Amino acid sequence: MKKWILIATLAAVAGYGSIAFADSGASELPPNWHVHDGQTALGPQHKPASFFPAILSQSLADYLADPARCPDATDKSLLPSAGESQRDLLRAGVCMTSTTIIQLRTVPVGTSGPEGWQSRIGPEAGYVTYYSLTPR
Repeated sequence: MKKWILIATLAAVAGYGSIAFADSGASELPPNWHVHDGQTALGPQHKPASFFPAILSQSLADYLADPARCPDATDKSLLPSAGESQRDLLRAGVCMTSTTIIQLRTVPVGTSGPEGWQSRIGPEAGYVTYYSLTPR
């Protein structure tokens, strides 16, 4: 389990460590990344803020000053469910702000998450999201 986390984190950070995090928009993002800045009308790289302010213990205003940026999953074989049924995994990946690496895994309620990770229900009914926060 820890191996995929390390691979995903290193791939995301090593490939794009120079992303300009001061810009809250997608203008500084590579084309295969997205930003959770809530500005969905601006195009497909902009996603809802979702649960990020809550898991980072920030107000929405503070969060939007440094929103989470995430690489799109381009190689599904590297996800932790590659050997499992895809129906057991809704989401897996890594996102980051200028100060925090956010590792995520969303699975059906009743499914265990990675050891030591925190959890929150939703936002999708019937799923729980496990997450781990690591300082950058």
